[in-house]
Amino acid sequence: MRATMKALAVLTFAVVLSQFFRSYLAVIAPEVMTELDLTPAMFGWLSSTFFLSFALAQIPVGIAFDRFGVRRPVALLLALGVAGAGTISVTVSYPVALAAQACLGLACAPLYMALVYYASHHLPEQRFVQAITLTSAIGIGGAFMAAAPLGWATYLFGWRPALAVAAVLTLLTLLAVWRLVGDERAADAAGGAAGKETIGETARACLALLGVPALWTMIPALLALAAGITFRNAWGGPYLADVFGLDAVARGEVMTFATLCGLVSAFLVPLMVRRWNPKSIATAWLAASFLAAAALALLPAANVLFSAALIALLFTIGNIHPLLMAQGRNVLPPEARGRGFGVLNSFAFLGYAIASAGFGWIAETASGAGHAPPGVFAWIFAAAAVALLAALVPYLRSPRPS
Repeated sequence: MRATMKALAVLTFAVVLSQFFRSYLAVIAPEVMTELDLTPAMFGWLSSTFFLSFALAQIPVGIAFDRFGVRRPVALLLALGVAGAGTISVTVSYPVALAAQACLGLACAPLYMALVYYASHHLPEQRFVQAITLTSAIGIGGAFMAAAPLGWATYLFGWRPALAVAAVLTLLTLLAVWRLVGDERAADAAGGAAGKETIGETARACLALLGVPALWTMIPALLALAAGITFRNAWGGPYLADVFGLDAVARGEVMTFATLCGLVSAFLVPLMVRRWNPKSIATAWLAASFLAAAALALLPAANVLFSAALIALLFTIGNIHPLLMAQGRNVLPPEARGRGFGVLNSFAFLGYAIASAGFGWIAETASGAGHAPPGVFAWIFAAAAVALLAALVPYLRSPRPS
């Protein structure tokens, strides 16, 4: 059990890093756009590239977990993260920055899923749900570091040294994963069956999972998580700068407030699941997030405190991610959990890629049509509200986890 707890601690810190890399562009977006000479659409693709590579890696990473365990796939991809963070801290080229963002997306792709996968094979049901919700809450500390601390570091030293420090921390995490995380595979627990599959059989097994009706009641909710989180990870910074004229320090402070709201509410989730069913919690959160996005669409420039509070509420939608994964665990056989979690996570981060690039397209189109910044972001918030409502309706028919 001590070895299990050490492994979970290392994987939790890896999730902290993942949250940092998902979130850092929100605070430094104007500086990055200026130094790399980016249009809104180009910035949208810069943010989207991280999530697109993240999403595309989910199913292959899940298959790798079933075949090889957690340690080797995670360590290999973290090496790409070291290269990506180091590169983006020095480059002045947009194509190189895109490639570095893709490397960061690949590096972060296995981290949360590794934690879920490892815990699902080492902890009983009740402890599993509590563990992944608690460690997900701790992971938000990475988003906190990408808020006011990053804003102050950008103000004092520039954003590039901060990314160089993140590269060093990624390297240290890689070494800790290699030393402390075991390589138990689902194939070992299932008598080696998963390890004997051909590539074609594995691909067909992944496609077969898409034929499970219960998963399709949850997949729209996973896609829609990005409709809220993208404002913390990328578009909140441009919104606060363009509509309210906030500088890097002020933007960092607002993002810190949003992150603290996410952090506090995330730590409440393990307590909430002791009293209420995870489906009920997730349903209420989806509904509240839809109302927040609708309010911002109607009043995009009413008041900075009002907007900050609603962005914070939108950011907290990410707290239902582990609840959705817990629901998925109930309908996935143990020998297919790696690929099953990969399928579910691929939709979550495909949603981030679509939202980041899609919001960039909306921003450029609305600006070209002559809309002022408040009007531009009203359209963006309206798109988020539609996505959240489209997720809530089918989720009402999802299975209740045990």
